Amino acid sequence: MMAGQVQNARRRLALGISNVGFWVLAALAGLTWFNSRQTVPVTLGELFIVLLGAVAVQSLFDLAGGFFLMPPAGSGQRSFVRPWLRGVVTHCLLLGVAGSLNYCSFRLTGRFDAGIAAAMLGLFFFRRRILFLASGGGQNRSKFAGSSCWGVDSRDPSFTGGTSGLGRGAAILLPNAWKSQLSGPQLQTVVHRRLWEIKHNLPARSFASVFVWNLVGCGVGSYALGLPTRSPGHAMLLQTCWMTLWGFVGLLVLPSLSRSSVFEADKAASIDGCDAAAWIRQVPAITGEDGSGQVLLQRIFYPIPSTEERLRHLSGAPSLPVLGNVARANLYLSLATITFLGRCVHCNVGRPELWIFPPSD
Repeated sequence: MMAGQVQNARRRLALGISNVGFWVLAALAGLTWFNSRQTVPVTLGELFIVLLGAVAVQSLFDLAGGFFLMPPAGSGQRSFVRPWLRGVVTHCLLLGVAGSLNYCSFRLTGRFDAGIAAAMLGLFFFRRRILFLASGGGQNRSKFAGSSCWGVDSRDPSFTGGTSGLGRGAAILLPNAWKSQLSGPQLQTVVHRRLWEIKHNLPARSFASVFVWNLVGCGVGSYALGLPTRSPGHAMLLQTCWMTLWGFVGLLVLPSLSRSSVFEADKAASIDGCDAAAWIRQVPAITGEDGSGQVLLQRIFYPIPSTEERLRHLSGAPSLPVLGNVARANLYLSLATITFLGRCVHCNVGRPELWIFPPSD
C-alpha cells in the first residue's frame, strides 16, 4: 500500500481500539454498578434513555472514522451525513427489534436465549434486505465472471459484499463498481472463492459457530449474574453489559478461527486455475489495510490475513478447522445481543454498509 494509505490504516486501528476499549470499560462499569443495585427497578423508559445515550456517544467515534478516516483519506467527507444517518436509524431499529425480542423472551421464560436466537435468525436470513435499509443502494441480479450474483450500488470504497443465505438459496453480493475496477481474472477469482465457500457450506458453518458462541455466552452470563431473579429492565442492562464483554472476548479469539477459511478459499481458486495471487495483491487496495507486521496484532485484529501470509499459504498444507469467517459474521450478528461492538471495530466505525457486510476476501 502507499505510505498515506498505510498511515490512514494505522489511525483507523488506533480509533477502533479506542472505540472498543471505551465500550468494554463502560460495560465493566455498568456491570459493577447495576449488579450492586439489585433492588432498584429499571423502567422501559430508562432503557430507552440508555440506548439514546449510547447512540450519541458512538456517533462521536463514527464522525472520526466515517468523516475523517475513510480510505482513501477524505473520500467520504462530502457525502457522509445523509447515508450515515440512514445507517444509524436502521441500526437503532435493529437494536430495538432485538431488544424487544430479548425483553419478551425474558418475560416469558426468565432467560434471553430464545430472544437472541430469534434475532440472530432474522439478521442472518434478511441480511441482504437489511443492507438496502441501511444504505439505500440499489441491488440487481447481474452477471459477474459468468455467474449470477447480486450487484450492489455501494458508496463505501471498502465494501466487498459477501454471501447471504444458506445452501442452494445462498446469494453472492458484489459491488457493481468492481465490473470496471477489477480485471476479468480478478473478478473470476473472487466469484470462484465465494462459490467454493457456498459449495462447502461455509456460510452455514460460520452462522452455526456464532449462534452457539452467543448462546453459550448468554447462558454463562445468566448463571453468573443470577438474571432469572432480577426484574426485566435490570436484567436487560446486566445482560447487555455482560454480552459486550463476551463479544470483546470474541474479538480476541474468533479471528484466529477465521484465517484458515481465507487460506483454503485462496488455494481452491488457485488449484482450479484462477490467478489467486493477483487477487490477493489487489485486496489491500480495496479494503484499505494489509494486516500488521506484528504477529500479535495480526492474529487479533485481522481475520483477513496480510498479503504476505496469504501468498505464503497458497502452496502450504491444509489449514484446519475451516469454519468460515466467524469473526466477521459475529460482528454483524452481535446486534442480536444488543451491543455496539460490530459497529466500532476499526474496519467498520462510521461506515454503515460495513456494519452489515464487513470487508471480506
